[in-house]
Amino acid sequence: MNRGLLRLLTAPLLLFFLVLVTGDPLSAQPDPDRAVVEDQGLHQDLGELPLPEVHAVVDHLDNLYRSRSSHSTMRMTVVTENWSRTLELEAWTQGEDNALIIIRAPAREAGTGTLRTADGLWNYAPRADQLVRIPSGLLSESWMGSHFTNDDLMRESSYLADHEAILAWVEEDGSRYLRVALIPHPDTPVVYTRLEFLLAGDRWVPIRADFFDGEECVRTFTFSDVREVSQRSIPFVMEVIPHDKPGESTRVEYLSHQIDIQVDGSLFLRQGLRRAAQRR
Repeated sequence: MNRGLLRLLTAPLLLFFLVLVTGDPLSAQPDPDRAVVEDQGLHQDLGELPLPEVHAVVDHLDNLYRSRSSHSTMRMTVVTENWSRTLELEAWTQGEDNALIIIRAPAREAGTGTLRTADGLWNYAPRADQLVRIPSGLLSESWMGSHFTNDDLMRESSYLADHEAILAWVEEDGSRYLRVALIPHPDTPVVYTRLEFLLAGDRWVPIRADFFDGEECVRTFTFSDVREVSQRSIPFVMEVIPHDKPGESTRVEYLSHQIDIQVDGSLFLRQGLRRAAQRR
């Protein structure tokens, strides 16, 4: 949970969702042998605008939803070709590794949870009172029937340390944006071949993220409802659009979000998880 959507949800669905949010606010240290480069082509096309310092931009993305601890409530709405549903969620994070998401509604799924610790990722089934570890081979599977995957929520990679980053100014619909292309290193445990963020404004607020498989864009994340939290501009709404499933989407909205607060460390143990799951 150090880095990833789990950062985004709780703090981060990822990048947004438990993006559930977690981790130490100190930036990751990049491998000096793996260069980060700047794309100068569009630099010339957009009036000689200087590009920002690439490490600063990528570090900003890594830390946008990160905090020492967090507590959040959120609503997730899933729309598919055959059905739709809405889940009410509660999430906590602590430190680099610990994160917990509990479904609060609907009643038939209340208490179902996802736990991340330094030892791995688990799903909790309250009726059977079972905590089942999720193997790495299932990271690409859907999380709770949504268009998020387990990898989205629990991504262990760092944008700064585990990717080559390429910056460029681009124009869309008459507006200028900073595009950040992130290409994972061969040993980075992700399922995409390229990730492109589109950032707006001087504070580099994300408005879109496109995930590629080869040259094909397979998923798009859009970000909106930007609010100030602890002097950070954070999108409170994220929508995931799978390009191979027209008309389908998953939308996550923060209902409340607190960071750098006191969080009981026992939440991330079996007994603490059970107590949190049983709470109504």
